Amino acid sequence: MNVFGKNERSWRKARKRGVSPIIATILLVAITVVLAAVLYVLISGLTSGGVGSKPIGTAFTVGPNPSGGTVLCAATSTFAGTGCGPSHYEYALTIESSTITFGNILFQVKNSVGIIATATGGGGFTILNITGKVVASFATTAGSGNAMSMPSSGWSLFSATTGACGIAGVLCNSGTSLTNQYSLIVDMGTANPSGQAYSLTGLGNSGYTGTTGGESLS
Repeated sequence: MNVFGKNERSWRKARKRGVSPIIATILLVAITVVLAAVLYVLISGLTSGGVGSKPIGTAFTVGPNPSGGTVLCAATSTFAGTGCGPSHYEYALTIESSTITFGNILFQVKNSVGIIATATGGGGFTILNITGKVVASFATTAGSGNAMSMPSSGWSLFSATTGACGIAGVLCNSGTSLTNQYSLIVDMGTANPSGQAYSLTGLGNSGYTGTTGGESLS
């Protein structure tokens, strides 16, 4: 009986024995590090807005069936020098969905092997408002072999002469919302682009990263 009593007392003492101070310190440090990491992730998610913080591919899409291989701007002199030149071949795309601003996206046109296309005689990109007026554009330099790729500065023109930005009297700027009330014209220059398997890609800029899916222009 006494033997069982001694065993029971020994077992109770063993249960009351805590971890060593070294292990306790290590556990406290580990818990602190984990909590700090979780807090950092939560805070960075709430305050995201720096370069590369959001994927552009989920924030911007254009229409799947662009009209192209035609001269859309031949009779519209106000397009000249704004990324939609007279007697040039253009693709017209509708903006299906967008939660970005004008300054959040850059455009490129590439061929089937991923090389940036060129626009003979100059080309570029133009945004039209709901009434078909130019509100923003990027034009390449006239000549041969002009790369269809916007620089990091993005749109080079937000003009009051051809149309206001959505609301009468309000001009577009890099912070203006690029909604589905706008459409996009891709000017491929004087050479017929039909059959070249070109695709349009949007690159994230100013708080966005990645690219859009690459809309076919063929």
